[in-house]
Amino acid sequence: MKKNKNSLLLDIGWCEWVSFPALKIPAIEAQVVMDSKQSILNIFDFSTFKEGQDLLISFGVHPIQDNKDVEVYSITPVKTRRLISFADGDREWCYVIETEMRIGSMKKVIDLTLVNREESTFRLHLAPQTIKSLVKLNPQKTYLTGDILSNCAV
Repeated sequence: MKKNKNSLLLDIGWCEWVSFPALKIPAIEAQVVMDSKQSILNIFDFSTFKEGQDLLISFGVHPIQDNKDVEVYSITPVKTRRLISFADGDREWCYVIETEMRIGSMKKVIDLTLVNREESTFRLHLAPQTIKSLVKLNPQKTYLTGDILSNCAV
């Protein structure tokens, strides 16, 4: 009997809880942005430095929407830089990192573009292209992978 490929995909909605264990972010609400080419994490208080031949970035994240009291700080290698165009017409060079993302039962290493624009409602904008071979998106639903508590286990 042949299995339906769609039955093996993880169902996700337009808004889901995601974690980044290597960045020490146990849970962050992600907006799945259909027309985005890259996944974007909104950061603050960042700086870069060299360690041997590697360029590293240190940054903070406010993982809870509308709450600046909770802060998570991370240090990770920079993979590259990318010129990003924003909806307001601004363009800027942003750092890109590579890290493991967990969403529901799925784990995947993704590229994550870091931007210093905390005014965004969602701290994480997830591009479906990043995980398209692993998920089936239902744009009318939210939190199909579970609530915050089920995604906090690292």
